[in-house]
Amino acid sequence: MYVGKYEDYALAKLVVNKLSNGGIETLAARDLEVKNMGIPKWDGSTSIDMAMVIGGDGTVLRFIHEMGNPTNMPILHIGTGRVNYLSDVSARELPPQVLDKIIKGEYIIEERITLKAISADFECVALNEVLVKGVDPGHLINVTVVEDSGEEIMRARMDGVIIATPTGSTAYALAAGGPVIDNRLTTKLIVPPLAPFSRALVPIVHPFDIPIKVLTSEVAHILCDGTVAQRGAEIRIMPCDRRIKFVRTRQYRMYDRLLRRLFIP
Repeated sequence: MYVGKYEDYALAKLVVNKLSNGGIETLAARDLEVKNMGIPKWDGSTSIDMAMVIGGDGTVLRFIHEMGNPTNMPILHIGTGRVNYLSDVSARELPPQVLDKIIKGEYIIEERITLKAISADFECVALNEVLVKGVDPGHLINVTVVEDSGEEIMRARMDGVIIATPTGSTAYALAAGGPVIDNRLTTKLIVPPLAPFSRALVPIVHPFDIPIKVLTSEVAHILCDGTVAQRGAEIRIMPCDRRIKFVRTRQYRMYDRLLRRLFIP
């Protein structure tokens, strides 16, 4: 159990009680859950069937990066945020049948592809996007994106560039003017949205399995899903073997979510 905000612990306790009555043991991911819910903390020695995350989409990303998800357990996301794009169900519409399905094992696992960013001193995994941006706000840097073969994809002065997965195409990349990519496709998106000096630059849908390099004229910030920040001037971005698994108790309808949660005020 991993909970995003203090006000979500009341819901978390109701969920834990329901699962407990169904014979499902719940363990805490952090000391925060131990303190606020009174459940024992997972010490890594016992097998876990799934991780339950209660919060917004940002809470899911924090869980992935903070906890590391070492056993690659599937995530049941109960959304309490505004968009809840990754969630199986939102807190507002959480019917008892959803938890009944979890207790009975009546669910499927959906997998999402990820990207790996590698620099000289670190590497990180991104479910949504890798962002490379200048260290000084308002100061443009020269950014070049090339394939491993040496073919240049783009070169320009800008604040930065986003390389997104299909999942991430509905997040920062969308806000920056990129297109939405169906999450059933295996591809990536290169968006040069951050104050490009040239208006001729356009987002590029690029083959997922072809690695690219982002070269900057000076040291830049590198962020994976907005939660991991390092610095570098040459970043290699490639497919990652890791898949993020989500529990689905019902069909995931991507376009319905786009209409109801992203495009309708």
